[in-house]
Amino acid sequence: MPSPSSVASLKRRKILSGLMKLLVFIAFVFVAVAFTSSLSTNSKESNNQLTTRWVASVPIADLTAGEVNTLSWAGGIIWVYSRTEKDIKTLLALDEEKLRDAASDNSEQPENMNNVFRSINQKYFVFIPLENVRGCQVSLNDERKTEVIFTEPCYRAKFDAAGRIFKMSGNKAQTNLPVPDHIIEDGELKIGIWTPDVN
Repeated sequence: MPSPSSVASLKRRKILSGLMKLLVFIAFVFVAVAFTSSLSTNSKESNNQLTTRWVASVPIADLTAGEVNTLSWAGGIIWVYSRTEKDIKTLLALDEEKLRDAASDNSEQPENMNNVFRSINQKYFVFIPLENVRGCQVSLNDERKTEVIFTEPCYRAKFDAAGRIFKMSGNKAQTNLPVPDHIIEDGELKIGIWTPDVN
């Protein structure tokens, strides 16, 4: 039969063992909470990065009508063309039969910019100045006496002041010039990188 001292020793061991298990469990809980909190913080940071989608901006007051402002971003360059009053009137009166995709059904632009101007504001045309077949960069037409505002050297495609390609120009696979997401806020034209996929 075990002595009283050995019984007491056994009880102490059980108590210490129980305390150790409790301490390990508490430590595990703390580690789990810290890990979950870390994931939550990263998730919030990711969400903040997603909501901050504007990658370039230009003060509107600095834009001169009839000129192009070039902005750099990770994907290359973005052009902002400040339309003249004549450009705006021409777009409103342009015979859509001359255009390959007048309604921009097969072109890249945000849904809220699927209009005759393909922009958030009729005064400013924000776009990526590359045609879609070979990635040739367009240039501002020096002789803007017609509806043609932009041309490109690879296929000699011609585009209007909303970047819509003229039917009788360029390669048959070419589409309207792509338009990124943009807004006007606090006196600045803010531009994002997002453009929808065309199905």
